[in-house]
Amino acid sequence: MDRLVDIGSLTLHVRDWGGGDAPPLFLVHGLASTHRMFDLIAEPLTRRYHVFAYDQRGHGLSDKPDDGYDFETIAGDLDRLAEALGVADRPLVVIGHSWGAYTALYYAATRPERTAKTVLIDGGLWPVHDSLPTWAEAEVAMTPPTYRGITVDGLKVLIRNWLGDAFRPELEPLAESVFDLSDPNDIHARLSPSNHMQIARALWAFTPTDYFPQVRCPLLVVNAVPASHTSDAQMQEYARQAESLAPDVRVVWMPDTIHDIPWHRPRELVDVLDGFL
Repeated sequence: MDRLVDIGSLTLHVRDWGGGDAPPLFLVHGLASTHRMFDLIAEPLTRRYHVFAYDQRGHGLSDKPDDGYDFETIAGDLDRLAEALGVADRPLVVIGHSWGAYTALYYAATRPERTAKTVLIDGGLWPVHDSLPTWAEAEVAMTPPTYRGITVDGLKVLIRNWLGDAFRPELEPLAESVFDLSDPNDIHARLSPSNHMQIARALWAFTPTDYFPQVRCPLLVVNAVPASHTSDAQMQEYARQAESLAPDVRVVWMPDTIHDIPWHRPRELVDVLDGFL
């Protein structure tokens, strides 16, 4: 069931996958994505949890304020969403992908009493500023495409190129949710460039090792390893840091997998999540 939920300061678009009175589980998408990143993994999770996926502020069908894209405000949105949904009296399972994984890590570290378990899917592990030492470099690298003049057919080609060998026809509408298609002559990302860059700046400044020591709940880290690659030494070092700093960490490497694991390897990911949850 899809609905708009008023959390006081703004309205968030939420998909309630159901699960009755089971413990609450929240799925938190990444930068310039939507709740549909989790369409292929959410339903199986309702066997044990009441599952919610939502569009974060600025994204999808949620409100798009001009500010509030720092990690604390984003975490506060989740607090207020849990309250509005009537599940704030129970610890949350939080599963984040990409930027959402950094959000999930921040949430677990700053709200240990509110968090039952946390999952980081291909994110939350590495500091962006390690590879982009200055904001000037990061600003260039993290500026989103403009998509000016793109047509509906052009968008379909873009999505196929984006997903590469992972493309399947059922993924096309999920990927299209990132874009506003209401005017075929003005197709654009639902996340505005200015809001995108506010998130990028917060993400660039984030240092995961500052937060792992504060995590008290069990933590699962799932990393994609692209085709024809092995997990590189630097990523393995980041994983070792997480394991040494947080009290209960499990790291899983998924070979031959793109960054968007919930789309590319949903069955395998559900198996990994089931084993952890």
